[in-house]
Amino acid sequence: MKQLRWVIILAVAAVLLTVTFLFVNRNAEEKEKQAKAGESKQLFSINVDDVTRIVIDNEEGHFAFDWSNTAGTWELVSADQFNLNPYAVQAICNAFCSLWSEKTIAFDCKDPSPYGFENPVKVQVYTTQTGSENPYLLYVGDNTPTYDSYYAMVDGSDDVYTIDYSSGSMFCVAKNTLKNLYLFDTLSASVNYYRWEENDSVIELKRDSSALWQLVTPTVDQDLDRSSADAIISSLVRVTVTAYLQDEPDNLAMYGLDEPQMKLLVRGTAPDAANTPMNEEIWFGKKVSDKPDETEMYGYFVNSKQVFKLLCADVAAIHQTLMDYLDPYCISVSVSEVKSIDIDLGDVLDVKTRLEIDYSNNIYSLDGKEITGEETLNICQNFYRSVTQLRFSDIDLNAKPEGDPAMTITYQFNDGTSAVLGFVQFADNNFYLMRNGKYTGLTVRLNRFTSVNSLAKNYETLVQAMK
Repeated sequence: MKQLRWVIILAVAAVLLTVTFLFVNRNAEEKEKQAKAGESKQLFSINVDDVTRIVIDNEEGHFAFDWSNTAGTWELVSADQFNLNPYAVQAICNAFCSLWSEKTIAFDCKDPSPYGFENPVKVQVYTTQTGSENPYLLYVGDNTPTYDSYYAMVDGSDDVYTIDYSSGSMFCVAKNTLKNLYLFDTLSASVNYYRWEENDSVIELKRDSSALWQLVTPTVDQDLDRSSADAIISSLVRVTVTAYLQDEPDNLAMYGLDEPQMKLLVRGTAPDAANTPMNEEIWFGKKVSDKPDETEMYGYFVNSKQVFKLLCADVAAIHQTLMDYLDPYCISVSVSEVKSIDIDLGDVLDVKTRLEIDYSNNIYSLDGKEITGEETLNICQNFYRSVTQLRFSDIDLNAKPEGDPAMTITYQFNDGTSAVLGFVQFADNNFYLMRNGKYTGLTVRLNRFTSVNSLAKNYETLVQAMK
C-alpha cells in the first residue's frame, strides 16, 4: 500500500508539472507573439508618383493640396490662400508614403483619448489607385512624454502606434511652415516686370520682346544700364522672409504699413513646366524696433494679406536710385564707329581741338598732326577715353534749359552721321546735358571735366607729349 501511495503521488506530481509547463510555455508564447505584434511595421507603402491630393486638418485650419501634372508641382486648392512652399508638401508626401511605426503601444484600444486622439491631426492621401472617395487616412495624436515620438492611428484599426518625431512633426505642420519663405520664388530670368514706388518717385522696368530690360518710367533720354537691372532682379529672387507674423491684420498702422513709403510690384512666371504667371505686390513698413542697430523691418504681401519680417539689408539690395539704373556716360560710342571728335569748351575751359581716328589702321591725329610713338599713343587713348566716358552727375527731369550751350562735343561717325553733346550752364559749376539739341534730363558738374584723369587734364598731358 505504501508503494501504491508513492506511485499515485508521483503521477499526480507529473500531471501538475506537465500542466504547469504547458501554462508557462503558453504564456511565454503569447508574450512572444504580443512582443512581435508590437514591433515596428510599415503602416503605408504607396508609390509617391500615384499621389494626387493631400489634405491636412489640424488646429490651424484645413489645407488641401493637389498635384498639377501640367505645372509639375503642388498647388494649394483650399480656401485659405497663401504663397505655398511646395517642397514642404512634397516632404509630407514622401514621409506618408513609406511610413513605419516604431512600436504598437495599445492593441484594440477602446479609449485612445489619453494619447491625444480627441482632436487629432487628420492626414488624408488620395492616389490614382484609390480614387477620390477612398483616401489613405492617418490620425496623429500627442507627442510621447519623452518628445521623441508621436502617437498615431490608421483608418480601420483600433491599435495605437508611435511614429518617429520627424514624420509626426511634418504631419502636424504649422501653417507658417507651409508658406514660401522667398519674396518672389522664381528664377531671375523668369521675372519680366519690376516697379518700385518710393514717396513720389517711380522706377518701372519691363522686358522687351528680346527679353532685354527697358526703362518705362520715368522717361529719360539715356540708355538703361542693363547689368544693374539684372543685378537687382538677381538679388530680388534670393530675398527671404525671416518670419511670418499675422494674416489679414486689422491694424496695419502698428507695422508702419498703413501708408507705406515703399512699394514693389513684380511679375513673372513660376519655374514650373507650365510657366504659371506670377504677380506680387509687396509693401515695406517701419523697422521692427527703434533700436539704432535694428536689422529687420516689416513687410506685407498685398495679395494674400500677410505681414512678415525681413532684413533691412535685403530691402536695400533690391532697389536703387534712378541714377544707378542708367548708363553713366553722357554718350555711348564705340571707337570703331568714330571718325572724329570736335571739342569746344568755349570760355569755360581752354580746350578747343579736333581728334581724328582711323581705328582700323591705329592712326590718331590731333588738330591735323599725326600722333606717333607708343607712349604718346597711349596718352592719346587715355584722352579719347576721358572724352567718350564723360559721366553725368545728377538727374533733373523737371528742368527746362534755355540758351545756347557753353560747351560742345561733336562726334562724326564713319557712316556719315553725327551726334552733338551740348552743355547749357545753369549754375557756376553745373550744366544741363543736351544731346542733339534735346535735353536729356541729366546734369554734369564741371569737375567731371577737370578732375584727375579727366578730359581737360588728359588734353594738357597729350599736348605736352606731342611737343
